[in-house]
Amino acid sequence: MGIRASGKPIVFLTVMLAAVLLIGAYVVSGRIEAKDVDMHEVAGHWEGAINVLGQELIIMVDFTVEGDELSGTIDIPQQGAFGAPLANIQYESSKIHFELPVPNARADFDGVLEGHEISGKFLQSGIEGTFTLTRDVRDAGASDPAEGAGGEEEPLEVGRVEEIVLETPTGKIYGTLQLPETDAKCPVVLIHAGSGPTDRDGNSPLLPGKNDSLKMIAQGLAEAGIASLRFDKRGIAKSVGAAASEADLRLDHYIEDVIGWIELLKDDGRFSAVVVLGHSEGSLISMASVNKSSGVSGVISVAGAGKPVYEVLEEQLANQPKEIRDESMAIMEELKQGRTVANVSPELMMLFRPSVQPYMMSWFKYDPRVEIANLEVPVLILQGTTDLQVSVENAELLAEANPGARLRIIANMNHILKEAPLDPQANVATYSDPELPLAPGFLQEIISFVKECCADVCSVCGL
Repeated sequence: MGIRASGKPIVFLTVMLAAVLLIGAYVVSGRIEAKDVDMHEVAGHWEGAINVLGQELIIMVDFTVEGDELSGTIDIPQQGAFGAPLANIQYESSKIHFELPVPNARADFDGVLEGHEISGKFLQSGIEGTFTLTRDVRDAGASDPAEGAGGEEEPLEVGRVEEIVLETPTGKIYGTLQLPETDAKCPVVLIHAGSGPTDRDGNSPLLPGKNDSLKMIAQGLAEAGIASLRFDKRGIAKSVGAAASEADLRLDHYIEDVIGWIELLKDDGRFSAVVVLGHSEGSLISMASVNKSSGVSGVISVAGAGKPVYEVLEEQLANQPKEIRDESMAIMEELKQGRTVANVSPELMMLFRPSVQPYMMSWFKYDPRVEIANLEVPVLILQGTTDLQVSVENAELLAEANPGARLRIIANMNHILKEAPLDPQANVATYSDPELPLAPGFLQEIISFVKECCADVCSVCGL
């Protein structure tokens, strides 16, 4: 779902580069012989952007050392490219060169490593620009022993943290298990992030800066004696290797992943109960997952849609020009019938590009009102009044579908769970402030719900 500004989704304000970075078939492998013994200095996950022709294109790069070889991949979410192999990777004396081997339009990156940043020049088809990448210090490839060495997470302020991995048929999914400072059994909350390339902490490379909203939930729970697990979805951040391509991704894959995490947590003797929390798109995924599993003690929906996604998209398209609305409605009708659409206008390519259509078809099959009505465990519905993406009406629809659910409306809370006004510019500004705390009262509702719905199995927890 796109962030709204002046009544229009930002997704339609994104100008695509017509001739730059056109992703085609990849014809060579990204695995290249390492150029010197210091190649571990660049190993790890990097996030940043290309700036060219006055536009910014978000990129994520992963460099991996395998024996005597250095390989790499690049994600370009705005163009639907994930896990594209890099070629001719050269690193020597802090200088790095790598290429994206697009047929007849090779893209060259020449940069310099300084600390946790790589910056330099970008060139493709005679068009020059710049790029900047910042290392994710949680990654095992971080070269500073105090920041991620040995595969450990960056130290957090509250409790203890462990890196945890879910093995799936297509690759590993990485998460952070945050534990309170106690050896007693405690409940654990499984946190699912929202749509798009949102990572385990609640941050997205499509937005400037960080907000750390999901990380703050985990820290607040640890302070209250409650454990949590948050993770990078398949294809996102450190879990990029678990998704082969965008065209192969389905909503059901996310549901299967949550079920896998639930089983992993249930088998962990440190936890007395499992509660599943889903934010935004994660609300629907969490509810559907719990309906297909057992042994969960409660479900928390945070800023979740109360309608099928195609109804939400219809509302978001209401202020668009008639030709955009008409084409969008026609495309969605085809998708609802299980048919893809090959010809999509450039203005709608970000939303309905052919590679994402199979995912949308799988998403269209689920109605959050049906999923929440089928839940047989306690349910908490949380929604903010200044959320520019999901209205209070959605929370009310969910509560209507499950009359036994607890509905709590948080005054002045926006979509990233921070206190914010309704003014779009001021509201979106909070998306880039990791120092801004969670909205007052929000975390307290979660803690109270977890303690109540887990009370019958948490007599040893001291909660």
